[in-house]
Amino acid sequence: MANEEYLRLPHGMFDRESDWIRSERLILDNHYICGSKIGCELEKYSPLGYKSTFFRGAHTADNKVYELSSKTGKDLLLSCDSSPSVLRKYVSSNNIESKRISFVAPLFRYKNSHSRHFTQIGYSFVNTSLYNEDVDIDLVQLTKAMIDLFSSMNIPTYIQVNNYKALKNILIKYCDNKNLDQLLYDLQFGDLEKRIAIIDQNLNDSTKKQELINLFNTKQQSINDFASSNNLSIPEEYYEFLKTYFALQDMTGVNVIFNPSDLHSIETLDDIALRFKTKDGITLGDGGNYSCYANRWDKRITNFYSVATGVEAIERNKGININEDLSKLAVYCIDASNEFVLSTLNGLYDRYNSVIFYGKTNNISKAIKNSQKNCTHFVALGKKEEMSNEIEIKDLCNWTTEKIKISSENRKKVYKCQ
Repeated sequence: MANEEYLRLPHGMFDRESDWIRSERLILDNHYICGSKIGCELEKYSPLGYKSTFFRGAHTADNKVYELSSKTGKDLLLSCDSSPSVLRKYVSSNNIESKRISFVAPLFRYKNSHSRHFTQIGYSFVNTSLYNEDVDIDLVQLTKAMIDLFSSMNIPTYIQVNNYKALKNILIKYCDNKNLDQLLYDLQFGDLEKRIAIIDQNLNDSTKKQELINLFNTKQQSINDFASSNNLSIPEEYYEFLKTYFALQDMTGVNVIFNPSDLHSIETLDDIALRFKTKDGITLGDGGNYSCYANRWDKRITNFYSVATGVEAIERNKGININEDLSKLAVYCIDASNEFVLSTLNGLYDRYNSVIFYGKTNNISKAIKNSQKNCTHFVALGKKEEMSNEIEIKDLCNWTTEKIKISSENRKKVYKCQ
């Protein structure tokens, strides 16, 4: 019977239980708080949209998508990326004024991984007034909010950076603009040997060619080492955003690591590419400046910054025990009246996180044993307790007891059917 299809979920889909849901709520609460600190308004997007929304400007989901057709023949898609949803909502409901957004986006991607449905959360600035100095303050603010979110869940992190603007500007000097997208794609997914072959084939400047080969051979390193190193022999264009890198490090209090080999999302990011990593190197999220992609999506968008993570990614890596310090009281009745049971329950709600009535029992030892599975405290109510207006709470962890008076004035009436 367990193998029947109607009893199963499709691969990558999950029913969530109590602990996971409580983690999700805490993550979303902290996400809202961290976004509020940089002026973001909370938005949650539909999980379903038109296919054109997600294929406009760039195909933002390389993974397979869940495609549907409406009864009228419209091409629909289960949402596969948060950025198109942010842009759609902004253009369709805004007078193109600047906006700061904390977004929540249910996503679906048909890919070979553990999860095919997840919730992306993050922060976006749309059409903000650009601060034309040598530090990208918008990006620093967004990154600070994201690092604060990870810190709120006790996840030690570092920031990985790369400079896509430098690579694109170098390649465009030697390659046909029409072929640039394919070239970037080949570099993104190619191994070191293939990357060197691409550079060797497309660049005729021997100096730049060697600099790019050196670049892709360079191991990731802290920006402090990168800035002070004089013998890397990599393109000078890659030093353009050093002040922003140091601002990211100073504002967030975490290490910033330069990694020129990681070309994740190079098809949509413009200049600085960010990835948020755990201390063990697990990717929690990414982001940067998507202004060119957003402008292709709709000409009314002049600049678009965004950083994103996932509820699931945070939940998997959180350093917080959600069940910490929860007190749960098991209440059993031996032969007390309904009135006394109700007044006792009412008097205990403020003392414990949970007060659970398990009904009648004739076997106290068995009731205590059953209570140990889910509860931290135990009490049994009988005529003796009712006559004295005093109950005895047993702590199931250290087996101490506490006596509590139950005020007769607080007893609630029990209404019976006539």
